[in-house]
Amino acid sequence: MALRTSAAMVFAATALAGSLIGTSGTASAAGTADFGAQAKKAGLSGAQAKELQSRVDDYLARGGGRQVAANKIELDGASLTLALPGEKKARDLSSANAKFAECRYERFCMFRGQNFTGDQLDLYYCKDHALSNWRGYGSWLNNQTPGTQARLKDRNRNVVTTTVGAPSYNPSYYWEPIWYVRPC
Repeated sequence: MALRTSAAMVFAATALAGSLIGTSGTASAAGTADFGAQAKKAGLSGAQAKELQSRVDDYLARGGGRQVAANKIELDGASLTLALPGEKKARDLSSANAKFAECRYERFCMFRGQNFTGDQLDLYYCKDHALSNWRGYGSWLNNQTPGTQARLKDRNRNVVTTTVGAPSYNPSYYWEPIWYVRPC
């Protein structure tokens, strides 16, 4: 998989697409220990926890942001929740009961996998969010205020798709031509 990059392209939500412009940074040593405890509490083996942290580190290196849980990154106007190794859907380990991540109201949520599976990128600021390495088929859920449409754009920021007004969804969407998403 080739990584899409350019000086002007910043990630907004970790690329995961969605673009995810954020503050660069990685977890502190104390934070890493807390994230390890979260991973262990979620039932991950040491090898799985290491694999998860490697994926988080990759997202942080490509798109910036701030790690706030073992599998979650906060970005400028977006958040990315990674699916745990061996699981199809993203779980929010920062919540007390570590339930599956929801697409909260007033968010445009993107998923790496079809049928709302895989890593989940939630966009909530009205701006172009740059995506990096969103490939193949995934899905999206538009849970914004009624009637709000998202615009999915190509590398030149030309609109490829305008979604149906919220609430709406697409369980199988081809991300390949999409480089930017403007959720409003």
